[in-house]
Amino acid sequence: MLEKRIVVFVHGWSVHHTNTYGEFPERLISEANAQGLPLDVKHIWLGKYVSFSDAVCMEDLSRAFQAALQRELAGELKKKRRFICITHSTGGPVMRDWWHRYYLRKTDAGLCPMSHLIMLAPANFGSALAQLGKSRVGRIKAWFEGIEPGQGVLDWLEFGSPEAWALNQEWIQQSRNVMEKNDVYLFVLTGQAIDRKLYDHLNSYTGEAGSDGVVRVAAANLNATIVRLAQEPPEKGKEAHFVPDGRPKDSPRVAFSLISGRSHSGEDKGILRSVEDNDTPHPTVEAAIQCIQVSQQKDYDQLCKEFSDQTAKVFQQEQVEIEDRLFLPDTIYFHDAHAMVIFRIHDDCGFPVTDFDLKLLGGFRDEINPDLLPQGFFVDRQRNRRHGGTLTYYLNHDLMVGTEELKDPKGKVVREKRIGSESIGLELVARPGDGLVHYVPGVLKTATKSLGDYLKPHQTTLVDVVLRRVVHEGTFRLTRDLKRADFAKEALKNPGDPIE
Repeated sequence: MLEKRIVVFVHGWSVHHTNTYGEFPERLISEANAQGLPLDVKHIWLGKYVSFSDAVCMEDLSRAFQAALQRELAGELKKKRRFICITHSTGGPVMRDWWHRYYLRKTDAGLCPMSHLIMLAPANFGSALAQLGKSRVGRIKAWFEGIEPGQGVLDWLEFGSPEAWALNQEWIQQSRNVMEKNDVYLFVLTGQAIDRKLYDHLNSYTGEAGSDGVVRVAAANLNATIVRLAQEPPEKGKEAHFVPDGRPKDSPRVAFSLISGRSHSGEDKGILRSVEDNDTPHPTVEAAIQCIQVSQQKDYDQLCKEFSDQTAKVFQQEQVEIEDRLFLPDTIYFHDAHAMVIFRIHDDCGFPVTDFDLKLLGGFRDEINPDLLPQGFFVDRQRNRRHGGTLTYYLNHDLMVGTEELKDPKGKVVREKRIGSESIGLELVARPGDGLVHYVPGVLKTATKSLGDYLKPHQTTLVDVVLRRVVHEGTFRLTRDLKRADFAKEALKNPGDPIE
């Protein structure tokens, strides 16, 4: 049994009122008293961080939280007391950044005072809404609460931001036993329901399949993969293949669960706000209690399995959603499993490549091209505005790999069986494509068995693509001809051979 721990709640982006926590803190106190949970109900703290100032960035929030701990909880920390942190939305990345910055990266930091990080609908890999800019996001009901949103945190939340990439890459490359070694356990709880009352008809992201209306399931999940693709030396006049630089690297296993019927926001379905302080069972509360009861690695491993089974069950129950419409045909929504792939394009000299075309390829055995990709598999694409070499693809995983027929509760087939793609690949054409310094097209064609290495349901894959930077002899020549002459036209007309 755990000793009684302090509880710290941390809210999401753009929040300016502690009513965002709803009745969850009170419900947790009730459960602790009724079930003997290892919580110190006299020490439940509500976070109040500022994200609505443009000047505030993620590092500032980590520094400020560290200072708040020392200021408010110094006495408890000196007694070696530890706390359980429950976050919502952007609060998850905030606390992860703090943990990495002040403990994981330091060999002499000692035991982290945080023992459990329970993240509700965390934007760990960002949110599709972040790219809209603060003025447009500010009009979306699900996020905005009457105050100007902050650009600094919004920049972090944009898919593929350098800061988010760095934090997530660092996480994926941690050792398998990182949580046991540090005695800090991470949990991700998220929903995939859409609260139609909060749907913004001017922005389809608020009703996007595979999301909770704000954060994609794949962007919340910390089970993720990174792969590095390096381009082989090009042959004149030919494309140069990409080859994996080692095996894809999977993150440490994280306890992840889909929470039935939960959306990101709102008092009816919100994963946080819908919790009431009563005896009515609530899936978020039940899952959080399971997380709190973890005290060692074997407990965590068991919970990972239970959450995996629970996710499969919820996914099956929610895959077909039928909205009854009076005097009109019913609307059918399919909640397929989706996957997210974030490509970062740069060359072998470290320069970002921002002018390029990237095509996905699909097919069977030796035949692979864009025309053989399954219909409807492609959902969305976003290029990061601050880092033009980063591109995020959002894909319907079920349609990509193939899915069985789907039936409604009455047994009627609402979608026929779909045949997926056995292989996946990419074709990259970067510019400049000729001249003294340029790039050559590159292609990757995977074997059938490796499809699962690159594309996983409910998960994100980081793909680090390294192009060869081709430099020709004409870029720098020496001559013994002392006669003055303009050499510009000569260099451009005759660039010479590529140098090694």
